[in-house]
Amino acid sequence: MHSEGKPADVPPPTTAIGRIADKVSTAAGVVAGLCVVGILLIVCAEVVLRQFKHSMLVTDEIAGYLNAALVFLGLAYTLKSGGFIRVEVVYDAMPPALRMIARWVFTSIATVFVGTILYYAAVHVQYAFVQDTRAVSILDTPEWIPQSVMVVGIAVLFLQLVAYLVERVRNVP
Repeated sequence: MHSEGKPADVPPPTTAIGRIADKVSTAAGVVAGLCVVGILLIVCAEVVLRQFKHSMLVTDEIAGYLNAALVFLGLAYTLKSGGFIRVEVVYDAMPPALRMIARWVFTSIATVFVGTILYYAAVHVQYAFVQDTRAVSILDTPEWIPQSVMVVGIAVLFLQLVAYLVERVRNVP
């Protein structure tokens, strides 16, 4: 395994979009990791404060936003590092030519699906912004802010999938 978590037999991207997607996916993965640290810190702080009969009162809301951010920002990194679940027994049993066809089909379908989700998520964020919808909480957070992170994560995943198509699907883990 490489230091980025890629299998050793996957060559580095050769196209500009592949290199950009690789860097953006890694950066989003790092931010997702920082969200885990943020959740840990805020929950630990809340536990300590409760020992002294105090509370931040917003721990669950902030931890929820960070959790959503880590999931969506971690999608592309998880894809490029081979972390998504698939039925390896069936996939590995395919002859190489059929495996390549399956990669093309699955990557193409996933790209269209993620592109569709990206479009509708962006429309939803625009609606939340225009309508100024807010969370029913102490923070009164405008909902478009955490939802925008979701759109960014989906966009990075879409970029990674497009890069795989441009790279002729040979780097799909």
